[in-house]
Amino acid sequence: MPIEIIPIGGYSEVGRNCIAIRADNEVVILDMGLHLERYINYTDSDDFVELSSKKLLEIGAIPDVTLIDDIKDEVKAICVSHAHLDHVGAIPFLGNRFKCPVHGTPFTIEVLKAILRDEKIDLRNELIEHKVNSRFKISKNIEVEFINATHSTPQTVMIAVHTKYGTVLYANDFKLDNHPTLGQKTNYKRLKEMNVKVAITNCLYAHNPARTPSESIAKKMLEDVLLGTNTEGKSIFVTTFSSHLARIKAIIQIAKKLNRKVVFLGRSLSKYADAGEEAGIVKFSKEAEIVRYSSKVRGFLSHLKHPEKNLFVVTGNQGEPKAILSKIVYNGFFKFKPGDMVIFSCQIIPVPIHFENRDKLETALKQKHVRIFRDVHSSGHASREDHRDFFELVKPEHIIPTHGSIERLDSMRDLAIEMGYDEHKVHILSNGQNIFVE
Repeated sequence: MPIEIIPIGGYSEVGRNCIAIRADNEVVILDMGLHLERYINYTDSDDFVELSSKKLLEIGAIPDVTLIDDIKDEVKAICVSHAHLDHVGAIPFLGNRFKCPVHGTPFTIEVLKAILRDEKIDLRNELIEHKVNSRFKISKNIEVEFINATHSTPQTVMIAVHTKYGTVLYANDFKLDNHPTLGQKTNYKRLKEMNVKVAITNCLYAHNPARTPSESIAKKMLEDVLLGTNTEGKSIFVTTFSSHLARIKAIIQIAKKLNRKVVFLGRSLSKYADAGEEAGIVKFSKEAEIVRYSSKVRGFLSHLKHPEKNLFVVTGNQGEPKAILSKIVYNGFFKFKPGDMVIFSCQIIPVPIHFENRDKLETALKQKHVRIFRDVHSSGHASREDHRDFFELVKPEHIIPTHGSIERLDSMRDLAIEMGYDEHKVHILSNGQNIFVE
């Protein structure tokens, strides 16, 4: 019997990652994420918005799980690769449609719990934690394995779905970082051992003819900016992805060298910091003051007599209008002086709304004569040459690119064909376009 692969979200698009693997009338769903651009566009309104699964399905902000309505009773598990919202963020809205547990690493599950608390959502699915590099049975005929992978958030895994018809390896977000600054490097040994029938692989930067630099390089870049620039008497704001605990850890370490107190500003930062502590990864609450809510930030900043003695880590690296950095700039939460510094330790997520928001925010900062440092960053995603190394290591029979526009899917196909794959073994799919692999 062949393995049936059913793309639900994330094919020919960036976001709302979700796919179902079916064997012997048993199904495991891998990831269940938000389409962040559509979700942000919808929820950024100042008016009350309806956050029902029906409405979010209607606007395309969550995966269209109605594609598997006829087999939803066969779903034995939802397995999540990591804690980013485009992979885990739709579970609060869709999980109750399936009578099965949700499996993830400890950090991923803690982030999911935090989302549920924030949104006051009652999720009936059991939440089960598994360590990285663990293997567990989810049904009579399917076993799942969490294989450690490096990425821009802790405890990311590639998910191997083992069936008697072969193994499907779901390697969505990852990079091949041989010098990670938090956690261990990708489990090359286990990847090399496996006999992989299908590799489902992120193609976001498959067009980039390079190898993605290590996170240790990003740390050096931050050191170069913060320790190599005259910061005396200047206020410093650093913004990065709240889930990037390795980057935040580096920022804290550099702040200590500058003899500055670290202050986190923003609910998202506190959410991921709390999850990291619950999972035993970091102890940021002992190293930084945390101001969680925007309603408190204005008062906190206005009462600081010497802001130049602090280093502020803030939400809003994409220029999101409701994030703390935007409120600091547009709503007068802080009075900048010429020469104060804002460091964007990130890249712009390649969707139009983020380019627009960041351009507007940077223009406003320049008008205040603030020094801007952009792209002090190393991506968490593999580039073309990383993918080449990955395929040489795993040697899958079939390749399914995911998490990218059609142009990026095609870039992955071109790479595979360049490496000697038959074009019929590289499958460019759309959401709902299921295939059978024997």
